[in-house]
Amino acid sequence: MCKQNGKASTRWWIALTVALLVAGMATVAAAQHHDHPAVNDAHDQVTEHGSADHEAAAVQHGEAAEGEHHADGHGAEAHEAGPPHLPNILSLIAKLLPEHVAATLEKFENPIYSMFVALMVAVFFIWLSGRLSVRNPGRTQMLVELFFGWLYDLFKAVLGDEARRYTPYLGTLFIFILANNLFGLVPLGHSATSSFATTTFALGMLTFFYVQGIALKKNGILGYLHHMAGSPTCGLEWGFSVLLFPLHLLGELIKPISLSLRLFGNIFGEDALVATMVMLGTVIMYKLTSTSFVPGLPLQFPFYFLGLLSSTIQALVFTLLSTVYIALWLPHGDHEGHGEAHGH
Repeated sequence: MCKQNGKASTRWWIALTVALLVAGMATVAAAQHHDHPAVNDAHDQVTEHGSADHEAAAVQHGEAAEGEHHADGHGAEAHEAGPPHLPNILSLIAKLLPEHVAATLEKFENPIYSMFVALMVAVFFIWLSGRLSVRNPGRTQMLVELFFGWLYDLFKAVLGDEARRYTPYLGTLFIFILANNLFGLVPLGHSATSSFATTTFALGMLTFFYVQGIALKKNGILGYLHHMAGSPTCGLEWGFSVLLFPLHLLGELIKPISLSLRLFGNIFGEDALVATMVMLGTVIMYKLTSTSFVPGLPLQFPFYFLGLLSSTIQALVFTLLSTVYIALWLPHGDHEGHGEAHGH
């Protein structure tokens, strides 16, 4: 049995490695052959370096001002381009559409990908619900049950017996964030969680209102205000509550922003790193072959494994912090044995 499990695990790792390698080559090809700004800038830098002698001659013939103007314009365009990013299916489709339609499509790029990922997750679970069996569960069902059992145990360690009530929201939050994070590693895909304004801030505010609703429901308005004041019990503590209340209020308001920025920063940095490696691999191959028809070196391939790990960790961190925020507002009796969280 152990040998069979070891062979199955080895096959999965081999399949994952091959899939990531193919994904890396496809990403390089997509970025290289579809007029992607980042790759074009890399090619331009190599080409311009090769023609430095010609530009020097032009300066001697009185064209220095024009060259300087061209350099300023190129620098402005590079500044407007922003951090490197890889093309996705929507950006490629936008090139075929009228300018105003393309601008609208680009504006709603992240919501479109978020909805697409939500639709894929919903379709998967609807499909799985029709195949559930108590007596003869399939491999997919057992894997999903194992996954949700692990999530429930994780939430129960923080929330106690109340975990069953909040697992649907927290589990959905984890799956949605993880799926969005991983979708950026798919060729021509895009991580909607790499956007603060349209995705991660919305998730942070959703969690904020969910936690505040739980706090009011479990404690009432007076209990909510008493908790915000630091739960004073004597005259001296009531005196300090004048200082503690605005601090606790500020802390509650900061939580959704900190959640959002942490997720956004990590996923955005991960995408920029992969795009930078694609550019570097393209430039190296262009330098060696002097042609853009040869795919660049897949230097981003090792970073896919880092992306898999980082995407999972960030989804877990966001979800666990949301779980802790819920636990901090639950009355002590609702999660007995886990009252240490209230010490915060």
